Amino acid sequence: MPSFSIRPLTPGDAAAYRALRLAGIAELPASFCTTLAAESAVPLAQMAQRLHATAHQIMFGTFADAQLTGIAGLRREPIAVVHDKASLWGVYVAPAARGHGAGRQLVQAALAHACGIPELARVRLAVAQDNHAALTLYLGCGFVLADASASDGMLQMQCVLPRPAIATTPNNVFLKINTLQFLAK
Repeated sequence: MPSFSIRPLTPGDAAAYRALRLAGIAELPASFCTTLAAESAVPLAQMAQRLHATAHQIMFGTFADAQLTGIAGLRREPIAVVHDKASLWGVYVAPAARGHGAGRQLVQAALAHACGIPELARVRLAVAQDNHAALTLYLGCGFVLADASASDGMLQMQCVLPRPAIATTPNNVFLKINTLQFLAK
């Protein structure tokens, strides 16, 4: 089994990232929210900008030796109403690296990063409903089907991030019990 190293990608990885992303779109076009033509037209400088880690986005890569073999991005919105949610996107593993745990390591790295952001409560993703390998991967990493229905062959999934229980004392516990009344027949 090959060993993989995982690290956040940097703008210096743009050429390798671009090549792997284009290969993924060519192989599995239904799994990406873009087309090969549109993504091929994106300038390398713009691709490099995607790899600049910020408080709201990060892209992870798996490497076998020095070759990029897998990618996965985590992006969250800065808008206060939805800042508790992040999206896992652009997950792709090269065919030669599949079946050796690279995909699982990528998803786990993204989830571990998300757990380090206190305000995040869940990570969401969309996956093609006929992509059984990806569905198996995501289910194995703790994702479940979201309440939203499938659209255009895509399923919505989410993973609720584990958080430590917050200790409460009797002074800050509020409990309201509603009484129910039933009509006698």
